[in-house]
Amino acid sequence: MPNYSGNKPYHLEIFSRQAEEIRSLLHVLEMRDRLDDTENRPLMDMYESADEVILEFDLPGFRPEDISLRVSGVSLILEAQKPREQVEGCFVCVERAFGQFNHVIQIPGTIDYRSITAEYRLGVLRVVCPKTGDVQVPIKEITIE
Repeated sequence: MPNYSGNKPYHLEIFSRQAEEIRSLLHVLEMRDRLDDTENRPLMDMYESADEVILEFDLPGFRPEDISLRVSGVSLILEAQKPREQVEGCFVCVERAFGQFNHVIQIPGTIDYRSITAEYRLGVLRVVCPKTGDVQVPIKEITIE
């Protein structure tokens, strides 16, 4: 249980924290609703071991600085930008995606959010989420190596 700050009555402080968590979750749900079928959504695998949850996203051709990854509530939010390649001549066939990529994933509340790591190698973004016994709901930016 978090420490009591003494700035306002204890029950109001707890209520304020819970209200902020609810606002955060509603913001994530609102982001999901804005994404439509035309949005680029990278393919993803999620698997779980005894000690961690691992997510792998297919993001070929991206630069690490064009990828943003953050945790909001119990959701992991991936946003990435890939510009269209400039070529001489005209395209005959275009199957590779470009533009804005988004993916919002709910992750278990038993994750140690402060210990999440991400690594981008050979076109795959691998996110490792260590498990903890307690349920936690913080907000954190994650750096990509």
